[in-house]
Amino acid sequence: MSKISLSGDAAGTGTFTIASPNSNSNFTLTLPASSGTMALTSAAGGMRDPIQPITASVASNALTVTLNPTTLDFRSSTLSSGTVNTRTVSTAISVTVSSGSTLGTINNVASRIVVLAIDNAGTVELAVVNIAGGNQLDETNLISTTAEGGAGAADSANVIYSTTARTSVPYRVVGFIDSTQTTAGTWASAPSTIQGVGGQALTAMSSVGYSQTWQSYIQAAVGTGRVSGTTYYNTTGRPIFVMTTVNTGSTGVHYATIVVNGITVSLLGQGSGGSTNTAALWTGTYMVPPGGSYSVTLSGASIVLYTWVELR
Repeated sequence: MSKISLSGDAAGTGTFTIASPNSNSNFTLTLPASSGTMALTSAAGGMRDPIQPITASVASNALTVTLNPTTLDFRSSTLSSGTVNTRTVSTAISVTVSSGSTLGTINNVASRIVVLAIDNAGTVELAVVNIAGGNQLDETNLISTTAEGGAGAADSANVIYSTTARTSVPYRVVGFIDSTQTTAGTWASAPSTIQGVGGQALTAMSSVGYSQTWQSYIQAAVGTGRVSGTTYYNTTGRPIFVMTTVNTGSTGVHYATIVVNGITVSLLGQGSGGSTNTAALWTGTYMVPPGGSYSVTLSGASIVLYTWVELR
């Protein structure tokens, strides 16, 4: 006959009580034939999906992110397997972004740094990545990381950095921090937001239209707001949708170049073969990913920004 053993923790002082409900029926609780941690039901009902306990601090111009003790479920490192591995973080774990490492952030521009827990063959480690890098972070894939190095050279937005490089490991999104530094890579200002997440909260929060409204940044009659040739940054932490309309003059070559993350995504206006003696309105629509840069540059003497609206 199998036996049941209840073990206390010598370091703890709390009392855990097993209580039965008010019922006249008999019920059986069957334990799984495996090691791990059982999920609990919250007081409000439903399975617990706890907010993960993360902290972040700056010292000596370096950024340190910490995940405090918790339990996480990871997918299998074999994509064709649906096995779930439960890992316990019994002591706090950290990753440090060294002084000089920018993670692809920009001077005086708000950035969102995503905190990842990775499953290194049963040992949980931390990693960080700039959300502007556009990495797939829906927890259905495996990721590879690059060693931060400790020498101030972790400078790419699309590279996931950890203390030690890892290849094709499962991961969980456990939180994010929002940070604005006067000089990118000089981590002198404390993060403005430190947010632990549970499950795929980051994915849902980053959806287009979620808590967003249309905002106008320029009108023909006003002529204020966004201007030609200036690079702007999407610091909202989620994708934004932009619509820009230009008014071209009647004669000559005049057009607008729309650039997102250094890539020309649209040209608006008319070239040498365009119509003459006829003014026209041209509208470009484009998506800007979180942390992405975008600009509209006008060319020609007879072209002006007419409207510029953003869903953000």
